[in-house]
Amino acid sequence: MYPWPQPLTEQYWQWLRQRLQQLGEPSLPTHLYWPQDYLAHWREPGMLLSQSCGYPVSTLLREQVQVLGAFHYQVPGCADWRYSSALLVRKSDAGLALADFRGRRAVCNERHSQSGYHALRAEVAALAGVQPFFTEVRFSGSHRASAGMLAAGEADIAALDCVSHALLARQQPALFEQLACIGHTCLQPGLPLITAASTSAASVARLRQAISDSLHVPELQDFFREAAIGGFSPLDLSDYACIADTAAH
Repeated sequence: MYPWPQPLTEQYWQWLRQRLQQLGEPSLPTHLYWPQDYLAHWREPGMLLSQSCGYPVSTLLREQVQVLGAFHYQVPGCADWRYSSALLVRKSDAGLALADFRGRRAVCNERHSQSGYHALRAEVAALAGVQPFFTEVRFSGSHRASAGMLAAGEADIAALDCVSHALLARQQPALFEQLACIGHTCLQPGLPLITAASTSAASVARLRQAISDSLHVPELQDFFREAAIGGFSPLDLSDYACIADTAAH
């Protein structure tokens, strides 16, 4: 789900694969693959390990997946396994607060996104009253595209997952130098690592063990540094119910 460097991510999987074999996990895929249709991928009955957004896990996928846990990201807007969204605007609006964007234009990545849509929706709900808060809400398809629309003047504010914000800002400094963060949304459970509902309890335990073991492996530190990962907490589907609850109001 995050723009991690693929060669380092593949190296991480190869270490996890070897550790899972040592722990007794059978039938492991040799290589990672990168799905184009995330919802279809997350619904695959044999899915062993993936990362999802908290909103679909707590709503659309509740009967089809199990939550293994979440990484701890070391970027502004995160606290242990929780994260938030950065409220981004153009630098010319850097002195404003969210309330000052009433009547202006928002851009979101997509409707099933906790960080790009539902987090912002929850923040403006308390400000909006009975009238629409924004004059226009557009959907860009990705956090990267939302940032581009802001910089181009096609929208005035966007909420970007704070981890995506930090990683994308490293990759596209010229774009993100045109933008400013005016605050963060409320903390919510971070992007979950998931497995299929059909995955056995023994395999779930082995996956959690291997991920926890990986954190202190010297040859994986480049991956963790690039991915801004500093820890891992085992979590369950019930830990994500708060996301569905917030989105429902």
